[in-house]
Amino acid sequence: MKLVYICSPLRGAIEENIKKAHRYCEYAAGCGVIPLAPHTIFTAYLQDTIPEQRAQGLKMGLELLKRCDEIWVCGDEISQGMQGEIDLAAKLHIPTIYVLDHHFEEGLKIRQSSKALGMDDCITGSDRDDYENKILVLNPEALISNCRTAENSLWVAYNGFGCTYGARGQAVYAKNLFDGREARWERADFLGIVKPESLKKWLENTPIKNELAEMLILEQEKSEDLER
Repeated sequence: MKLVYICSPLRGAIEENIKKAHRYCEYAAGCGVIPLAPHTIFTAYLQDTIPEQRAQGLKMGLELLKRCDEIWVCGDEISQGMQGEIDLAAKLHIPTIYVLDHHFEEGLKIRQSSKALGMDDCITGSDRDDYENKILVLNPEALISNCRTAENSLWVAYNGFGCTYGARGQAVYAKNLFDGREARWERADFLGIVKPESLKKWLENTPIKNELAEMLILEQEKSEDLER
């Protein structure tokens, strides 16, 4: 089971925010992960209203975050303290998942599917398209068996001669959509460009924030509205 850092507000209505942190932990546990929320631990002996103790709590929280597999940003608002945790996660390539209020209110479980994407998730004929700045589906066969997961399926190509179909050079430099790590692949390692509908399902299960992915989904929804 993955160890997940629960990132949520504390300042302001402290007692209510601690209760929320407990509810976030309950939700995360129901999704099949091991949640760790600093608000439910450090507030037992540190006072957030005392600057020195708040600083100590923030420092301890960041150290705890370094030992977690993922960070789940809970709720629709992001406080200053939360932003520091998000920034550290990005620096360390710790996957950042955004669990919004509607996930809790509607009981929508996330991180339930780990199946790798495949050819059926690609736009037909897109294996001949230009790959630069596109979200690509990695062939599961390019990975060792225990890495063939949904998290490792989608990559954003940003450079390399292999982005151009038919080029002599075949290298494609890409960034993993899930955790932001970068890698060099061969063009043949990719099956094609992901279908917007497959990307949407992936994001529903793995709600990260990515400008390119969000733009593609918005364009798809606009297109569907015009067809109705």
